[in-house]
Amino acid sequence: MELSTQSRIPDHVPASLVIEGHPWQGGDVPPHDWLERIAARGGLRYALHGPLPQDDDAGCWIATEAKAIRSILIDHRNFVSRDSTGVGKLLGEDLVLAPLESDAPNHQALRAILQPWFQPAAVKARQERIDALSRDLIERFADRGHCEFVSEFAIRLPTQIFVELMGLPVDDLPQLLEWEYIAMGRKGAHLLAETWLKIRSYMDEAIADRRNAPRDDLLSQIIRSTDARAVDPEGEALGMALILFAAGLDTVVTALGWHFMHLAEHQDEQARLRREPDLIPAAIEELLRLYSFTTLTRMAVRDVEIDGVLIKAGERVVCPTALGSRDPADYVEPGQSDFDRGARRHLAFGFGQHICIGMHLARLELIGAMRAWLAAVPQFRMPKGYRPPWHGGISFGLDELRLEWEPAKNMQEATCGVDE
Repeated sequence: MELSTQSRIPDHVPASLVIEGHPWQGGDVPPHDWLERIAARGGLRYALHGPLPQDDDAGCWIATEAKAIRSILIDHRNFVSRDSTGVGKLLGEDLVLAPLESDAPNHQALRAILQPWFQPAAVKARQERIDALSRDLIERFADRGHCEFVSEFAIRLPTQIFVELMGLPVDDLPQLLEWEYIAMGRKGAHLLAETWLKIRSYMDEAIADRRNAPRDDLLSQIIRSTDARAVDPEGEALGMALILFAAGLDTVVTALGWHFMHLAEHQDEQARLRREPDLIPAAIEELLRLYSFTTLTRMAVRDVEIDGVLIKAGERVVCPTALGSRDPADYVEPGQSDFDRGARRHLAFGFGQHICIGMHLARLELIGAMRAWLAAVPQFRMPKGYRPPWHGGISFGLDELRLEWEPAKNMQEATCGVDE
């Protein structure tokens, strides 16, 4: 290990726990595989690079086992969520992207503002719209026999639902998606601050517009509720708008990419879902487990010892859900798919009080998308020799996914037993 590298390792960190190389950029190695290499020895490891592109050279601890990840995510006394996205620092202000970055005593009150919009009954009312939009998108390319799945379907479905939920202009979606791609660090760190400032300005204008003319949308509800709290109406409304932007334009998009790549690679499982459409919800749950992709971050506020390893106050601890959801202590053959597994203990949506508030909507979109796709598109695959490009970081996913199939002569041939 070079001297410059050694100088970046805190004195209390054993050299045996330090990870060589960059754990968030695996090059030609698929991201789930390169993280599993880190987890092979178990316990906590120390990385010289963080998952946030703006903090690439900031060291951090990595929890590699589900038990440790759960204990950290639920320990709000010793580990806080503040500034876990790093957006406030990028903007140069004391901004909390609530509820993700909020801690006690404000967290529950801020989360409660959004909760009614994301309860199962509330999101169920959007199922018809999700189903109709899915069918409309698929009709545009089903007869063609091929598509680029990410840009032609995965991006368009959940982001359309997001802008409708927030009450943002649909015509703004292309610009929002361009900003999101940069904001998630996929073009490097040099454009992050500039892009987040643009997003902030956009949301400031949208919030000002709602204050002048409230509507029946989520953004208007956020403004009404934060005004009623009278704690920090401007900051809280902006923080919520920004975290919904990041999650609404990324999470389901990324999950769809991994899930459909899997079905393209596993023809037998794809065929089974066509024969047994009632299995789709269970399959989605297993794919969420197998392809968990977010890395959650916490900051230690006091010295803590976990499994004999000392984490000092002020040090960052990251919890890759990909490792927690593939822990062999929780699952037999965790790297293999099993639609009969009944996997409900996975960490795809996080754990504890910060568990993803949009998980019910995400599930509904994923199930609706797969049902509509299998009902309209025949058995699909990736082109021979093709490997979809992927990106690492705080949320790792596919940059594109090329799929192809033999166009069905009629709808009966395409469905192969899938109920619409």
